[in-house]
Amino acid sequence: MIFRRKRKGKDKVQEKKIVKEVSVTIDEVRSAVNRYALQMDSGVSLRSIVSDNHEIDFELLHSYIGGKPDKPFYMSKETFEIFEDPEYPKHIDFCQIACDQYLLETGEEPIIPGDRTKKISYFKLQNYLIQKPPFDLYLDSGDRMVTHRKPSDQERKE
Repeated sequence: MIFRRKRKGKDKVQEKKIVKEVSVTIDEVRSAVNRYALQMDSGVSLRSIVSDNHEIDFELLHSYIGGKPDKPFYMSKETFEIFEDPEYPKHIDFCQIACDQYLLETGEEPIIPGDRTKKISYFKLQNYLIQKPPFDLYLDSGDRMVTHRKPSDQERKE
């Protein structure tokens, strides 16, 4: 004798929720991602909301921003920084991986010697990078993460 569960709603057509399109700023997206990250289960990476082309999938963030943004936003999978330009996270991710490998192999940070801003030396990373980023990148003193933000004088003193 075979027992099967009766399928519920077989005749009913499932309705998809219609999500309204909203205009949001990059700061609102950063805030929504931070709130989402705080309530995520342990063992789940924030990378789960980032697609292969670095675009943020807002499927799980609707409730945090009140809908789907009217324009795409992009996130680095290595540093979790958020951008409006799709090229920034690609370059930052490649550079972060290159910096990590350089540090593992040489034991030193790939920065320009004597530069107080910890600007990354693309010359030192030439064997690790496929393409040199078209903008300057810096290495954060505290966590050794790559950033496009030039450290201010206040941050360098600490």
